[in-house]
Amino acid sequence: MPGLKKFLNGLLKNREGGMLYPKNKKSQASRNVAYIELSNVCNAKCIFCPYPQIAESDKNLQNMSAEIFAASLKKAMELGYSRLGFTPTTGELFANKRWAEHIAAALQQEKIKSLYYYSNAILLTDENIEKILALPNQQKIEKFCFSVGGSDAATYKKMFAVDKFEVVKRNINALCEKLKKAGSHLKINCELRLPRHDMTTQRTAEKTFNQAGYVNFYANIVRIFDPIGGLITENDLDYLPIITDKVDPCYRLNDIRFDANGNVWMCGCVVSERPGESSLLMGSLTDTNEHIQQKRQAVFAHWRAGEIPSACQPCRLYKAAK
Repeated sequence: MPGLKKFLNGLLKNREGGMLYPKNKKSQASRNVAYIELSNVCNAKCIFCPYPQIAESDKNLQNMSAEIFAASLKKAMELGYSRLGFTPTTGELFANKRWAEHIAAALQQEKIKSLYYYSNAILLTDENIEKILALPNQQKIEKFCFSVGGSDAATYKKMFAVDKFEVVKRNINALCEKLKKAGSHLKINCELRLPRHDMTTQRTAEKTFNQAGYVNFYANIVRIFDPIGGLITENDLDYLPIITDKVDPCYRLNDIRFDANGNVWMCGCVVSERPGESSLLMGSLTDTNEHIQQKRQAVFAHWRAGEIPSACQPCRLYKAAK
């Protein structure tokens, strides 16, 4: 029965790769990302993010050390991940001064097929722009994403709670100009996170942040947010609706996150980690791969039995794994 053999081989391949579900177009199987948090320190206080509360907690805020990075990258590859995300859960990529060195190391790994990364662009200095241009194997870079708070200074300050709009505008425009001159194909995503009633368009975003007309620049608008289990209560924001039907585990649980302190988590989303929340913590880098996989499988088994992790219960970004 060749059809059955193909199906069973697919299941085996998925299990070896750390994936517990067979590929399914509806489950967006292109995820399965290993997130490496180069820093959990941020230089903004966004009103849609729990970072201000996390910064006031007893969490150890730091940049990922070279040793923890090397161990995280090694563990990710051992667990079968070939796609990396350098999106800090609540931090800023460029806060880690060795960011380019670490991303370059990942890009030179044969097992790593692609990666992407996020920044708020406050520290997108000319020096860091030159480091971006110098990264090896750039064909593996899916995109470089920037999260910004609108297309004017007042909106930016409302959303990010810091007065850095002109700095960010200058930095992103400088990057686009230099990428254009270099003939680069690097995809730049500029995501504008906007408050209620703000009618900023993609066209306005492009005129604001891509004055050089770099062809691989894409603007996206984000208007609806997750209240992070009630931590975020801003009247100026619109929120996703409550999800009551969560029979199947969330497909984001096929992701894995290596935090700056050497811990290993399921899911790389900001919802997964709140002050006092550790239901998606699988262990640390010192644990065996078998231990981490067993912890992952236990979360899926409990979910199927009706026991949803506390981090996932209020999540409004949930999408079924199948």
